[in-house]
This record gives sequence, C-alpha cells and structure tokens, in this order.
Amino acid sequence: MSSPEGPPGKRRTRGSTVTRPYRKRLTDAVLVTALALGLLIGLEAMVRVGKRSQDGSWPTTRGSRFYGEITTALGLYRRHPYLNIAPREGAHVKAFGRQASFNTLGYRSPERPLAKPSGVVRILCIGGSTTFDILAPNDEATWPWLVEQMLVDSGRAVEVWNAGFPGWTSQENLISLAIRDRDLRPDWIVVFQGINDLQPASHTPFDGQYEHGHADIAHRTLGFELEPLAWHQRSLLLELLRGLLGDTPNPWDKVRPGDPAQTVQSAIPRAAVAVFERNLRSIIALGRDHEARIVLVPQTIRLRRRYLAEDQSLLKQWIPGLAPEVAVSELEKLNQVGLRLAAESGLHLQPNFVDWPDTAWDDAMHFSPEGSRRFAELLASVLEPVLLVR
Repeated sequence: MSSPEGPPGKRRTRGSTVTRPYRKRLTDAVLVTALALGLLIGLEAMVRVGKRSQDGSWPTTRGSRFYGEITTALGLYRRHPYLNIAPREGAHVKAFGRQASFNTLGYRSPERPLAKPSGVVRILCIGGSTTFDILAPNDEATWPWLVEQMLVDSGRAVEVWNAGFPGWTSQENLISLAIRDRDLRPDWIVVFQGINDLQPASHTPFDGQYEHGHADIAHRTLGFELEPLAWHQRSLLLELLRGLLGDTPNPWDKVRPGDPAQTVQSAIPRAAVAVFERNLRSIIALGRDHEARIVLVPQTIRLRRRYLAEDQSLLKQWIPGLAPEVAVSELEKLNQVGLRLAAESGLHLQPNFVDWPDTAWDDAMHFSPEGSRRFAELLASVLEPVLLVR
C-alpha cells in the first residue's frame, strides 16, 4: 500500500515544479539588481572622472563639502554646564574660507598670560557673533584686534581681549563675566549686545531664563545636532540629476533652526525688555565692582537693498519667533535700554550706522571687512583720548 502522502517520487516532482520558477525569478531579480547597481556605479565613476579631468581634483557633493566644513568649524566650540556652548580653549580651525582661533584662555585674541602686565590697560569686548566678528577672514581682521592695533600705533599701552562668542546673549555674557572674564581684571568693558536677545525675547511663551527659544537654536545652528550624511548625499550622479530637475537643496537648512509650531510675533513683550535691562544692569554692576569702566554700544540690523530677500530669510531663521520686517524696530527697544543706562555706566558709543553703506555688512547682522575696520576706527577714536600714552 502507498503512504497517505503519496509516492516519494511524486513529492519530489511536485516540489521541483514549484521551486524552479521561484529560483528563476529570484535569480533574475538578483541579476537585474546587480546590473542596475553596476550601471549606477559606472555612471557615478564617469561623473567623478569627468569632473576630475575638468578641475584637477577629485570632486565631492555640496552636502559632503558642507558636512566637512561644519564639522571642522565645530572644533571651535564645546558644551558648557553654565554657558550652554563655550569656546574650546586653544582651538584653531579653517572652514568656509575663513580662519578662526581661540587662545589657550578661550579668547579670540593674541596668546598672552592671564596676569595683567604693569602699566597696561586691558579692554574687554563682550557680545555674540558680531563681537567675535564671525565673517572676518581671519583673527587679525576682527574689529577688536584692529582696535588694539590702532591704539598701540597711537602710543597707548593696551590689550584688547575679544570675549565674543557666536550666539551668546546678554545672559551668557553676564555669566562669562562672573566666572571667567573678571579674572582678566579689565579696565574697560565694551558691551556690544542686543540682536541675540531678540531670539528668546520673541519666543512664545517668553522665558526669562532664556532656556526655551535660545539654547536649542544655538545647539542646532552651530552644528551640534547635525546628522551624519546619508549615502545618497555623497553621490555626484544623484546631485546632478536633482539639479537637472530643479531640486537643489541648501545644505545650510540642516543646521538652521525651524519650528513650525512657533508663533511669529510682531513685537517683543515688555517682560523681555525688562530682562534685557536686568542683565545689562548686572553686567555694569559686576564691571564696576572690579573698577572697570563700561562702554555700551547699540547693535543694528541692516536690510540691504540688493539682498533684501536673503537678509529677511536669515532673520526669519535666526529669530524664528519674530517677523523679519519688524526686527529693526524691536531691536531699537533694546538699544533704548542702553541709552537710559549710559549716564550711570560711563561712555555710550552711538555709531551712525544709517549713514554707513550696505557694503559695510556681509549679511543682515554681521560686518564685512570694510564694516569691521569702520567700527574699529570709530571705537578707537572714542577710547584714545581717555587712555594714557605709553
């Protein structure tokens, strides 16, 4: 008698008739995939070889170049328990066509000891990226560096220390002055601040400690939250095809802040102005406690006629809670605080930025090399008469 499952030979025949088509389809799929991958790899190689023959060097995608530059620039910074992000002492980088460094004490200034030499006047410049002078081509082209050079050339025995740091508000400047900068024993403190305070000031709801609407933006903008490149972002072929289709993503979008849920305001609240005044008063009081004189300098936002859309876009990304068309007038509210405090704090420098040409700015917030030199000349002219000749 045969078994209920049927003769063994019959089972093998049935299995083979099912297996053969399946194996054939699988084999065909593997071959097609391999051929497609081979074709893509060949085309990728052709694009790379072709570009190398034109440029003389092996090409990379925009995404790869940006990732390399931003991670290099990130070497300037480190996380800090009280300052959120702080200078990486002794760091030297070259990125995005610019050079920047911090000395071993964490300042964008020449290397020198902490102890103040006898007979030397120390000038401390505090602020954000505008004080750091982030768009300067190198350290020597920053306006604090130029101020020192101009004053020394006029016979003054001075050291100008650049304590500016990208993204810092009046709050970080206050903390840094309390736990770090005071050890320099500055004789003068130049406070160049305001724009970055608009960031937390316009966040909804307003947070007087600047945790929300500021710390997270600084992390992302400086590149701390940058995700690794995906494989397709390294492909020149795919980049070329996307360009032909009109799809050219901006790699800067990966680090620019953005919160679709953020309410865009047309004015900052009074509470934000009051907190800025509190911080500024504390900076003045701390400076006075160490016998330093204060120079308050208002900041400005320049919407350049030829680059209006670009400048408004930058403001929208850096200050997402504030409509870019009102940023100038809202910054003026903070500048008025400095005017009110000037009489009790010392000198108040009031640059007539309105009369400066658009070429003095490289974007809506930062000086061009021309602007840095103009500002340095102005500040040096104010300080020179009150400093002793060597």
